[in-house]
Amino acid sequence: MKYSQHHERGVALIATLCLIFTAGVLVGALVIIAQLNTFNIGASAAVFRSKYVSEGCLNRIQYLIEADFELFEQDDRTETDYDEYDHERFLPDAVEREIDYYGINVKYRIVNGTAGLPMHQNQHRRSLNMLSSITGSTTLNDKITVLSNRINDYTDSDDNPGTDGLERGDYEEVTMNHLPRNGQIEFREELRWIPEVNDILPVDANGRFSFVRLPAISGNYNPDLYTVSWSLLRIYGGLDERQAADVMAALKEWRKSRIPVSEQIDPLLWGTLLTRFSIAPSDYYTVLIEHAAGENAPTSRLAATFAASGVSGPADGVIRYLEWLRF
Repeated sequence: MKYSQHHERGVALIATLCLIFTAGVLVGALVIIAQLNTFNIGASAAVFRSKYVSEGCLNRIQYLIEADFELFEQDDRTETDYDEYDHERFLPDAVEREIDYYGINVKYRIVNGTAGLPMHQNQHRRSLNMLSSITGSTTLNDKITVLSNRINDYTDSDDNPGTDGLERGDYEEVTMNHLPRNGQIEFREELRWIPEVNDILPVDANGRFSFVRLPAISGNYNPDLYTVSWSLLRIYGGLDERQAADVMAALKEWRKSRIPVSEQIDPLLWGTLLTRFSIAPSDYYTVLIEHAAGENAPTSRLAATFAASGVSGPADGVIRYLEWLRF
């Protein structure tokens, strides 16, 4: 009898310890889940708040751009020497800027709204033909030719496929119904529905299709130098790998320290860049809000493109954004 009582007490003790251990594990798991939920809620709240901050900051930056646009004559094919000014200029030169918005240090850049290649209103033929004349690559030129033919089929008014082209039946085979538009391209990202386009016209590091100009922007502008990508330098600029690397390094230094690109690279290379790209501001601006939250806090980013009108704003009082993109 005594042995049986001791045995039962031992079993009860083990069962109790197991229950305590299990309860501890459950409590620990609940604590971890609660902490993760708190972290996720905090991150979501910070991102949501940054949206309001970026919108408010954009309005302030727009006014500063309009004031600069109205007070100063726009530079033409000359780099800005910021040492000549005792105040900030707001030019579309892609330099890294910061502004205090009610205690939040917002990081942003201003770039030229005419950046990228024109691909609308049949201008794609000219842009793609220029790419073909510069690349010197038979394989790439073949892809460019195919892409040009497929854009032709996408924008023409009939359903008769041309050489290497695609029409409604071809898109339906790959479950891309209701394509092509059979009219002029209205949205820049439409081009990405056409096969082969990403091989020729890739997206940038932020996932924006900045290689291509917004269809709403008319005018014959050369691609902007300050927003140029490696691919654009190699394909459109016709630079070799070393030259493209030198230009990209110079642009990176320009954005951070505002040392003119022309002072960092070979004069002959600088001359080549000026024949194929532009550093002159236009009437179109793109503001890139890159961080609109506290330090090390998660944030949303905003890209907005608009036409400058002066500090008085548009005549009808309505600002029309050609691009409004959260990313």
